[in-house]
Amino acid sequence: MIGGKILDASALAALVRGRISAAAWFATARTLSVPLYLPTLALAEVRAVRPDAGAQLAEVIGHPSVVLGELDATAARHVDQLLLQADVFDACAGHIAHIAGARGWPVLTADPGRLHRVDPALELELL
Repeated sequence: MIGGKILDASALAALVRGRISAAAWFATARTLSVPLYLPTLALAEVRAVRPDAGAQLAEVIGHPSVVLGELDATAARHVDQLLLQADVFDACAGHIAHIAGARGWPVLTADPGRLHRVDPALELELL
């Protein structure tokens, strides 16, 4: 079985903007039943910048491969430690790095620099 992927905010934004590489991954996930973990912080960022994308975001959330992930108190402590070690504050990138490390899944991204500031060793797949 193919492991899952973590979607970061840039991947979600690329999907909403109609980027072909993002749409291809989305379709592949459905075909191969690849789980796509979407942190709610990434969703909130895209909603804040693209409030007009409600219908597209609803489609993403309703996709059978997408799993929404909340940042609970335990994970928040781990994320805070990760951000302290990296000497950056980016809650969304920290949550993504934490989940990717915990699950051993790569991150789908269009913005690798943001994630590598938090964890240079993070496995990324570029869109």
